Amino acid sequence: MSSTRVESPATPPRAAQHIVDGILSAIPPRSIQGNVLREEIRAVVVEYLEQAGGGREFDSRAALHPAAARWAATGVPIETVQRLVHTGFRLHLDDHATRFLRHHDINHVMDAMHTVNSTVSRAYLEVASSPTQRSGHQAVARALLSGRHAVSVARQCGIPLTDQYTVLAVAVDAAVRGAVSPGNFLEMLAGRMGQPMSALHSDLGGTILIQGCPDTEEIGDLVRRTALVVIAIEADRAGIPSATEDGHELIDVVRRLHRPPGLYHFDDLAIEYQLTRPGPGRDRLETALDAVAEDPELVATLRAHINNGLNRRLTAREMHIHQNTVDYRLKRIYRLARLDSHDPGLIWRLRAALTVRDYLGLVPPGDPADSGIGARC
Repeated sequence: MSSTRVESPATPPRAAQHIVDGILSAIPPRSIQGNVLREEIRAVVVEYLEQAGGGREFDSRAALHPAAARWAATGVPIETVQRLVHTGFRLHLDDHATRFLRHHDINHVMDAMHTVNSTVSRAYLEVASSPTQRSGHQAVARALLSGRHAVSVARQCGIPLTDQYTVLAVAVDAAVRGAVSPGNFLEMLAGRMGQPMSALHSDLGGTILIQGCPDTEEIGDLVRRTALVVIAIEADRAGIPSATEDGHELIDVVRRLHRPPGLYHFDDLAIEYQLTRPGPGRDRLETALDAVAEDPELVATLRAHINNGLNRRLTAREMHIHQNTVDYRLKRIYRLARLDSHDPGLIWRLRAALTVRDYLGLVPPGDPADSGIGARC
């Protein structure tokens, strides 16, 4: 819907001023287009609220669409614009609560608000998908990931920087058919967040840089629909190269340990990451279960027992064996590995040894190597 007839009383200045002030405060102070945008926002907002309140034909395409596109390119979050539009229209209705408003008039005001929000959303999505904007964000991503010349590159591209970022390392799980591509995931994420993002990606994976520290639960909801492996790490601007390297190393950990697709944080994989770093500790853990690994049945039982929290009943049910058989196999495992079954640290030693073996690919024939330990996705 491109036009809506609104016949409510004239809009008071405080509704327009609220939206103007809110959007202006969201513009990065060092934006090279700051002064132009300030005047444009003031003119556009006052104009469309006057149209909505004065009974004139409301054409959202005339000024709002190109203006919203410029706000998007400058880094004003879409949720800021939509929230302020909603509040502005609410203030408009509140200011006229003492006057008689027909149901027909209220419907027109709500239709106008819907038209405005739709126009803003369409403009933001067009900016996020435009070749010029994409190339600018790619250039900024390269600069941030290399740790060199980010400020000058961002200034040339008209893209504001921030001090804090959330780095998303993204990879396609080759074992999952029909997974969403990293490029499509980037578009989904930009649409959800309401702003274009600096990113570099291919059909197999990539890195996405989100300004600030957004709600990762919302990101997780998107990731669950994609069958991608995504690692989220918060970092300041100078720490982006290091965080990116860590993120992609963690993707390697997820793959080697056969973890399911999903969103992971560093804390989810910190133990596994440290265990799998080269060193004498890993060398000892690598051989700790050599004698047990000669019998795939024992390894499968041990893995199931750990995954079930050392619960014999659940392990027996999963393995389709009697609980006494579980006890017998565990005694054999402890004897072969020379472990004390009464040692309170036994579970951690066994978990660590299995993690290292899975990471190094030391999986006996017939063992599914489905660790599933400690993942959050």
